[in-house]
Amino acid sequence: MKKTLVIAGLAVLSTSAFASKARMTALQQGSASFYINDTRSVFLNPASINDNKNYILLEAGTAQSTPGAAVDPRSEGGFFREMGTFSYGLYLGNNGGNELVSHTSTAGNYMAQSNGADLFVGGDMGMKWGANFHMASQKNEATSKKNDAMGIGLGVIQGDMEAYAHIGLNDKSTGGAAATDESKISGDMKIGGSYKLSGWTLFADYSAAKLEETGATATKSSEIIVGVGRSHEIAGGARLITDVSYSVETIETTTKQTISQLPVTLGVEADATSWLTLRGSVHQSLTGNVKLGTGQKVVPETNHVAAGATLNFGKLKIDGTLTKTAEGTLGTNETISNMAVSYNF
Repeated sequence: MKKTLVIAGLAVLSTSAFASKARMTALQQGSASFYINDTRSVFLNPASINDNKNYILLEAGTAQSTPGAAVDPRSEGGFFREMGTFSYGLYLGNNGGNELVSHTSTAGNYMAQSNGADLFVGGDMGMKWGANFHMASQKNEATSKKNDAMGIGLGVIQGDMEAYAHIGLNDKSTGGAAATDESKISGDMKIGGSYKLSGWTLFADYSAAKLEETGATATKSSEIIVGVGRSHEIAGGARLITDVSYSVETIETTTKQTISQLPVTLGVEADATSWLTLRGSVHQSLTGNVKLGTGQKVVPETNHVAAGATLNFGKLKIDGTLTKTAEGTLGTNETISNMAVSYNF
């Protein structure tokens, strides 16, 4: 009990302002925001490495947890540094893959991505550019299970415009129910861009992937997101976070399922003192629909509340997030998530 209270207290007084998954989770922006620029932006657009550099980041979590999970996130970390007009970085543990499908989504008996490593490089020659190379590999000799993955990311930023593309070159797992079973993700891509206009950011994103597994029907998934977002000052040291988007996700196996939503996010971030930044947000789809064949039903409850903070110790920052669980409770072990430490040099 005492341990729980100590951890809970630290999480409330945490969050590396502008530097980790903790901030993104507290503001409910996913793994990286389409319109808020911070050090997580490099995973969306590698060209943002030119704006965020000279730091080391360590994310606490569980080694084998689900990528991108708000509760019990995956542990990871790395560093980014400038060298003249160029920037580079090495990041370990980002085992992402396409968020639409995974090797466990159908048969549930394959090894997912693990031991991921990303190498980043970028430069500014009037137009900011960036690229990253991703690879992951793991093998379990005892069970004959194996996974190998590889991908690249490219991005550019020119004035108020930016664009990015991520392509999965290979993502294959072997050893399912039988040693010869295979699970393969193909057509893995994520492309998008944004444009800043009158303080707002207009954004669009398209993702697609196909999962093929031995003895199972192939799963094709795609998602389109278009929206607008803004982060602006509302008072001294306080910022209002606002966004609205429209998304359509399609999942096709023997049948075709379409999920459409209109999510809205309202959040606030305030510098309470020179050493403490607090933030919180509410996220909900104003409307939603699931269509399967000729039948329709309303999307389940989408309301979600999250909060977090940052402790600033000069160049050292500590992050943490409190999130609302499915049961709607706060203060239990399951709600303490996304703790991180960063250091700027």
